[in-house]
Amino acid sequence: MSFALRWASCLPKLQAGSVSAYRPAAHSFTSPRAFRNSSTMTFPPSQKRPLARRLLKPLSITASTALVGTVLYYNHEPSRHFMCAIERCGRAGLVGVRVAINYKLMLSKTYKDSEEEARAKSNCHTRSANLVLKALQKSGGIYIKLGQHVSAMVYILPPEWTSTMAILQDKCPPTPYQEIEELFQHDMGTSLDDLFSEFDPVPIGVASLAQVHRARLRSTGQEVAVKMQHPFLDEFCKIDMDTVSFILSTIKRVFPEFGFEWLSEEMNESLPQELNFVFEANNANQVRENFKELMEKKKTALIIPKIVWAHRRILCMEFIRGQRIDNLAYMEEHNIDSNRVSIELTRIFSEMIYNHGFVHCDPHPGNVLIRPAKKSRFGTGVNFEIVLLDHGLYRTLDDQLRTDYAHLWTSLIRGNEEDIKKYSLRVGGTSAHRLFASVMTGRSWDTVNTQDLSTERSQTELEKMTEGAFELLIDIAGLLANMPRIVLLLLKTNDLLRSVDEVLRTDLDYHMTYVVMGRYCAKAVWDDIRSTLLHKIHHYGLSLKLAKELISAWYEFESLEIMLWLYQTKSLWTDRIKHFKASTVLPSNHTYQQTL
Repeated sequence: MSFALRWASCLPKLQAGSVSAYRPAAHSFTSPRAFRNSSTMTFPPSQKRPLARRLLKPLSITASTALVGTVLYYNHEPSRHFMCAIERCGRAGLVGVRVAINYKLMLSKTYKDSEEEARAKSNCHTRSANLVLKALQKSGGIYIKLGQHVSAMVYILPPEWTSTMAILQDKCPPTPYQEIEELFQHDMGTSLDDLFSEFDPVPIGVASLAQVHRARLRSTGQEVAVKMQHPFLDEFCKIDMDTVSFILSTIKRVFPEFGFEWLSEEMNESLPQELNFVFEANNANQVRENFKELMEKKKTALIIPKIVWAHRRILCMEFIRGQRIDNLAYMEEHNIDSNRVSIELTRIFSEMIYNHGFVHCDPHPGNVLIRPAKKSRFGTGVNFEIVLLDHGLYRTLDDQLRTDYAHLWTSLIRGNEEDIKKYSLRVGGTSAHRLFASVMTGRSWDTVNTQDLSTERSQTELEKMTEGAFELLIDIAGLLANMPRIVLLLLKTNDLLRSVDEVLRTDLDYHMTYVVMGRYCAKAVWDDIRSTLLHKIHHYGLSLKLAKELISAWYEFESLEIMLWLYQTKSLWTDRIKHFKASTVLPSNHTYQQTL
């Protein structure tokens, strides 16, 4: 079905009573008869009508049309929906055309040198990103969700795009309180005052799909957070998604080398679950169950808010105070080491991915809070807790993908090109293993190949990665277009975690992310191989061949553990020596001050 037909099917039919407002006049101005009559009419000079009288009819028609349109907009729901839908589609389409023209003009020009071309591309990226940002903010909802996806693609899209869209992670327009009251009454069959003794009309957080209000239950006195979906999403979700799909497919036709239709495909798959808060409640309960043993033994810093009750568009949960995980000033105030926060966050998500295969796929800073622990967690040795919010977007990895993904990361840490090639094909379905390795790690292939992922990016590496970045974007777009959707979400999760990690981590602990994650990967690989071999031994009996395979797998696991320990120790001492040398260097004006 064409976009136009899908779009038309979303719009409600006008009721019979409203058709007359749109019925053409009996003598249409464009009809031959009307044209003939108007062209042959003449007035003697003495009989010409005054200007005011000649303008009276068209002005009356215009005023009447405006009046009827206004009345229909505010009093006739199908007409209001029709007009709003036209406006939203038109806004999105116009911006899409303007962005396409921007890039078409920029690419068609000739530049005197590479520097001028780079400046032109950067300006085009910035100009286009700002155009899109304004349109996304104006339309809200699904469009803001699209912008958040773009902002998360830090190592895929140009920084002009991702940095411009980053504002959408926190600053979304709120739904007016009156509409929130109406939604609650409609969905719950009762008022806010009936259920809550307190309800803050000002939301404490506003996201693309919902906003959260602090409240207190009248029945128990418990302080809770009430998540309310933006009401307009029910009205415009379908047509907005069709519009996004149409724009991305149009961009593909204009620029065949840019295959970003997977963005709309992934959103089409994810949104039905994200828009049903019952799914979110189930996900939160599932992840709490997965971490139950670690939580009871205080071996994790993770906290999941308890769900009180859930409906499709309204979710009531335990209220937890905290600050965004990228609030370094708050951590310093409460004597929380940001490096330890980085390590614990890596540990939590490694547990999800490599042990459970049940993964939170939207860990941007607005969805992760930090707070001081009431009691020191002796199992982890930390004085803080990490609160994970917004459980609407999860993915389940089957055992094969989970272990293959672990194999891929161990091969990346080792810099083993043969294994990188093998598991890039198994995980991402791609033979472009070097490009895939760079997308996975955010590092150049040379860095991956030399087993040097724990080092800080040098200026030389940054320059290498930015050279031909626009052309590389085309290759990355092609790579992602053919990748399994679940792997795309893993990449998005990986990018979000890496960007948070870089905010939290100092040079001293730069290596710890890969050490912690590498150990989880190594254990997942060892458990997989051991389970397979023990299963064979159980069925066929112990043979020399199976014994050798088991010993070989154990040796691989232990050698990787030793390598990671050396990796950690070497990097730790290198950083300590660097900091020691830096602390012993006198300020440049020291000698001068001594001579005064």
